[in-house]
Amino acid sequence: MAEPPAKRARRQNETQTNPGPSTAATQQLPADGVRDDQKTTQSGSGHPSQQEPTPQPTQQLQPRPLSSHDYPQQSGASIGSIGTVSGSQNPVIVGSSGVNITYNSPLEGPEITSLQGPGTFEDLQHEIIDNYKQTATTIPAHPILETRYVEIDKFFIPLHLQKNIPDKTKSVRSVRLPEGKIFLDEALYDILNSLDDLFNQEKVKEIKILLVGGAGTGKSTLLVKVANSCITLRSKPLLGRFDLVLWIKLRQMQQSSCVLDAIFDQILAQNTKLRRQEVKGFIDDHESGIALLLDGVDEIPSHVLQSKEGVYRVQDILHNRVLTKSFVLVTTRPHMVDYVLGGHPNYARVETSGFTPRDRDQYIRLNHPDDADMGEALVSYLEDNANLQEISVVPVISQMLCIVWKNQKSLPMRITELYKEFAVALFKRRNTEMSDKQLMSNMMSIIDGLGRVALQGLLDSRGERLMFDETEFQNCQSCLAEGCRVGFVQRETFTIGLDVKVLVTFPHKSIQEYFAACHLVRLLDGFFFGKTKFCRQLKRIGTHNVHEMEYLLRFCCGRSGKAAGLILSHIKKMQGDESKLQRLARLLLLESGSEELATKLVRPTEVDCESNEDLKSLSYYLQHVTPPLEGTFFHMYVRKQELTFLRGILLSDSMESAGLIVVHYYLSEQEEEELSLIAETLGGVDEQCRAQLNITVFILAKSWFDVGRVSHSFFCMHEQIDGLGLVMHQRSPDEVVDLLKALEGCRLDMFALYGTNLHAQVRHVSHILSSLTVLQLDACRLVDDDVKDLISILPAGHGLQGLNLDGNAFSLDAVRALTHHLQGLPKLYYLSLLNIGLDPELVRQVVSQDLPHLTETQEGKFQA
Repeated sequence: MAEPPAKRARRQNETQTNPGPSTAATQQLPADGVRDDQKTTQSGSGHPSQQEPTPQPTQQLQPRPLSSHDYPQQSGASIGSIGTVSGSQNPVIVGSSGVNITYNSPLEGPEITSLQGPGTFEDLQHEIIDNYKQTATTIPAHPILETRYVEIDKFFIPLHLQKNIPDKTKSVRSVRLPEGKIFLDEALYDILNSLDDLFNQEKVKEIKILLVGGAGTGKSTLLVKVANSCITLRSKPLLGRFDLVLWIKLRQMQQSSCVLDAIFDQILAQNTKLRRQEVKGFIDDHESGIALLLDGVDEIPSHVLQSKEGVYRVQDILHNRVLTKSFVLVTTRPHMVDYVLGGHPNYARVETSGFTPRDRDQYIRLNHPDDADMGEALVSYLEDNANLQEISVVPVISQMLCIVWKNQKSLPMRITELYKEFAVALFKRRNTEMSDKQLMSNMMSIIDGLGRVALQGLLDSRGERLMFDETEFQNCQSCLAEGCRVGFVQRETFTIGLDVKVLVTFPHKSIQEYFAACHLVRLLDGFFFGKTKFCRQLKRIGTHNVHEMEYLLRFCCGRSGKAAGLILSHIKKMQGDESKLQRLARLLLLESGSEELATKLVRPTEVDCESNEDLKSLSYYLQHVTPPLEGTFFHMYVRKQELTFLRGILLSDSMESAGLIVVHYYLSEQEEEELSLIAETLGGVDEQCRAQLNITVFILAKSWFDVGRVSHSFFCMHEQIDGLGLVMHQRSPDEVVDLLKALEGCRLDMFALYGTNLHAQVRHVSHILSSLTVLQLDACRLVDDDVKDLISILPAGHGLQGLNLDGNAFSLDAVRALTHHLQGLPKLYYLSLLNIGLDPELVRQVVSQDLPHLTETQEGKFQA
């Protein structure tokens, strides 16, 4: 390891002004422009971050061995006298997808002596390209294991980028802080639609760009993509602007702040013929044609960043004191923004939060190339889980989800396990040298410190708080600093009128809830008055806020069985919507993993399962409750990935005496056999349970569809259960008509059609009309003639109970004819005529005259 600067020998009588404007400080330097100590000091060998490319076996990132060529015998040799070709003579244009190189004939001019060295500008260009071929063709496939990687050309997904509009702010976002509600001054943004936009001076204006984003939002990967664009020939140039693109990973600069050192350490080969003074000369000569990519200002050690030694120091570049004409793209997390802008305010500030939801879904599909169904299943799963859907736009979280999903073919039953994995992975990314025991101890200490403030924010008596003043962490400053470093929290500076505040946020509310739960459970485990302290906080959760605290309580139950027992007892005593409280209790029971705690739940009279998690928790509850649940009404929304849960629920002994069981099943986009799987599931269900079962199949706009298979499955199901319905959304008229014909004779109770042009084809409904009790033709472009057809196929005495014709266009005479005919349907108790192109008052008068037993419950809707 290099000796400290104070112990190194200095050359005597050799000085040079530090490169840069006349305002730069003068430093004592050798004639080659580089201190001896900088020649012998590594920039560091820190581990690459998660967003950096995975090293290949042939990659050379360590400093090359020094030779006598690095130290010219005549210290007065001038950099300008080195025999090289200038940028105007042999330009290299680096493109967003490639680089075009123009080669000159052999050099002319004075003979190059040994003092001038053998390196040329083309040598530098080629060595950079050779390095990027090794380091910028892959991106990490794992958040921690750096030896797993994938090809960037196949797996790179663009980030959502937005550029700050200078001097334009709005004060509409309100946040609650200890002193009360305040409004933040927030910048207005322009969306950058592509990577090319980021380098388009007409859009970005400045040649210095600050790219800001939280941990794992893809900043480093974006720079890999830019570096990768420099190695592909015959492609669109990056606006023809750059002769060199220098990609520097600041995290690896552990000892020296000299970018010239970093170029030799990180980019150039160990056996390079280029010498430091030559490379410096090339950079000086081509200053306006150089693009510097400085990755991770927040990751360079502060003592290195503040160092006063070195050529092209990072701090000088950031603050525009050297290479003032060069293009500079800097990435950082939010807490370092003020440092960068404080030294040079004229940065174009670009922010990213990661993927757009659509690009996130594309990323998931790319990560399941051998099993498209698995990728689609994860996309569907996220659609059903709002918290995971929101947080998964962060690329590193999306990456973790894909890894767990591929490995386990699902996500963990208990969400606490998943968030624990998130926290450990984020912490390990920045602490790879720690032992597992030390890592967990340090991590939980930080989480506990941050969790104390997180809990107080969630349980604030004036309403939950998701942003915090930096001063609220005054008792755990080290936790805050470490939390920012690993990505648990982030600091940002905001103005509130004339006031300036540094505010702290967690990456997502669910992360805050997990940390708060960790702290709350740790209180319970305390030696002195642990239970008392825990229950004191628990009492702050009542009927008024218990549902908002769902994830906090779930995480507590997942962390501690003792906490779960106290929480379930607390909820059992609450007054409120019984169905919602029971749903919450089932989720908490599942999270606890405890069979015994099922006795603490109130036996439900009504169960609504609207999500994957609801079905999962109901299935778990039924496995451990003492049967039966007599007379309980069940309403469940099910998709392919929940068929296993549905089967377990229907086969449970507790369902033998259940009341009505209503299932809404949504057909997926790719599966051909899932309806037959439902029929198979029903085959094993108790006869009494089947008698109470009502299934409605939803065929959506993108659902897989085959008339023969669908009709076959429907005929199988109509023999097994008493209630069967069909809903079709935005399907073609031919598909609808063909299926209606194929279902002739099948006993359907309900048929609904949305957004299909059924004009002049209403008569085809007659194929299934005999058993229908509910008919809905919504936005089907029906007109007066179609009303006549509907009347003709609805014979007097038909058992229709509900009719919905919303979103069509009828005259008042057609409505009169319809309501007059409906007088002959004795069981009709519901009619909907909303948005049919008529004055609602006229519709109301006609319905009340012909069907006086129906009352308008809301505009256009009438019910007995």
